Amino acid sequence: MDLVGKDRHSTVSKTRDVLDEAKGGILFVDEAFTLGIVKKRTNRMDPTMDAIQELVQCMDAQMQDPESDFPLIVLAGFPLEMQRFLSTQTELRQRFPITFQFPDYSCLELATIFQDLANNKGFDLEEPLTVEVIAELLEKETSRFWRNERNGRVCELLLAGARSEVRNRRRAASYEGEDDVDPHLIVLEDVENVIRLEFK
Repeated sequence: MDLVGKDRHSTVSKTRDVLDEAKGGILFVDEAFTLGIVKKRTNRMDPTMDAIQELVQCMDAQMQDPESDFPLIVLAGFPLEMQRFLSTQTELRQRFPITFQFPDYSCLELATIFQDLANNKGFDLEEPLTVEVIAELLEKETSRFWRNERNGRVCELLLAGARSEVRNRRRAASYEGEDDVDPHLIVLEDVENVIRLEFK
């Protein structure tokens, strides 16, 4: 979305803006395989090809001037999709000689990431809601395939669901005339409800 516009002109402009903004640092392009996808309805290439060409030109300019402040470009995405994508993009593939494949997160790692995300958003987890408990729930209630398809996004989905559960608990408490529900506390039941009811 940050690289591609509605047409060639807007795509080139957006891509150049992103490259300029990343100068001296790193440009991380997530889900890079979505570049170069053929539109099914029109049977022609999206303007994403123009974004790819701008990235290639940037990398070529950097090769000619190693002292420049062009950004280091990292392409990321699911392994199979990235392999298919790079196999159709010869120019791009030639400029990325190094690839890394990271293993999918374990349930314990996902639970730890969730805890960090929640804390960073100002939420605390009640005492019985430990990383180990969350990991056990994920292991028991979801399949490896389901988790691997979403990988780190599992944590974002879990936090979004838990926040909704907190709001629902507060709303229910206010109807009953209670006001002692901590809006910044995620309890075990919140996480259980999200994992058991929504993570299928």
